[in-house]
Amino acid sequence: MQYLKSKNYNFFILWQNNTCMQKNKKEVDEKMDNFVRKRTDLALEVHEINSEKGRADGVIVGESEIEGVMITTAEVKEGEGENLTGKAAGIYTTVDIGRVWQYDSERFNKTARVLSGVLDKLLPPPQEEKCVLIAGLGNEDITPDSIGPKVVTRVIVTRHIRALNRELYDSIGFGSLAAISPGVLGQTGIESAEIIKSVADKVAPYCIILIDALASRKLSRLATTVQLSDTGIRPGAGVANNRAEMNEQSLGVPVVSIGVPTVVDAATLAYDLLEELAADSNIKTGENAQRFEEVYDKIIDKLMSGSGRSMFITPKESDVITRETARLIATAINLSLHKGIDIKDMGEYLT
Repeated sequence: MQYLKSKNYNFFILWQNNTCMQKNKKEVDEKMDNFVRKRTDLALEVHEINSEKGRADGVIVGESEIEGVMITTAEVKEGEGENLTGKAAGIYTTVDIGRVWQYDSERFNKTARVLSGVLDKLLPPPQEEKCVLIAGLGNEDITPDSIGPKVVTRVIVTRHIRALNRELYDSIGFGSLAAISPGVLGQTGIESAEIIKSVADKVAPYCIILIDALASRKLSRLATTVQLSDTGIRPGAGVANNRAEMNEQSLGVPVVSIGVPTVVDAATLAYDLLEELAADSNIKTGENAQRFEEVYDKIIDKLMSGSGRSMFITPKESDVITRETARLIATAINLSLHKGIDIKDMGEYLT
């Protein structure tokens, strides 16, 4: 994967080396519609796309606000909801965390508490003598994909403390937590799902929390939203690099997934912008109409080419963005699992 820095825009473009088939021109509208739906990992965005097309998709959406943080819940129903969205049945909660890399400590901590509260509702009840296993998915050497591994470095792991010093463990108010960063298939030659399943069989957690980077449809959602769900995760789905799915059925224990969108598919973004432009009646009238249609068709053809479908956009400040977003998620996890630790004291327990 290469990085191509744009001179005119405040983002990087990622080039993914994969091949895509050319599409028949007469099928462009239908194919592009399906293509766009595949280029987002966010259940809320899939619902938005269906709503824009006037399609009922069996998704029930609700909104709430806690301490100024907007929370949107999308419930995908079994059967129709699964078929029309391509998402597993379950609850997908999107938390608008905002630009956390610009927050002061007070606002950061408040947002972490809200995120922790959402996570609490998805976690199963604790089981005595069992732990929660955190798995940070992704390639730590590629900045937009490093959210998962970065979270693992900031969660307070305590499973070993319970075994070595139970008195200390109980006095502080720790929960039992273990963590792993399995890397990616290209680094290890082993599917992440296989590594996590093997560890889970040995460690026997009562729950697994998966953290991964996602693909979004909109630039405005990059690293400003977090999606939590009780349905598991399919790594790489948003960037057409599907890996083995991880859920309760495949891993044998309840699975909670936490995802942060860090890239936008370039063709999806361009297609959305073209749709907005096409909706402008002033552009498609008079002398501009024929010229617009010609340019529109050429751009769509370009988007459907191999190069157009393998580029992804990420913010220029990805380093600080992924670092601070990972810190927020880790803080929320620590708050949910270590009830005896104050948020201001967490740094003392990190090595």
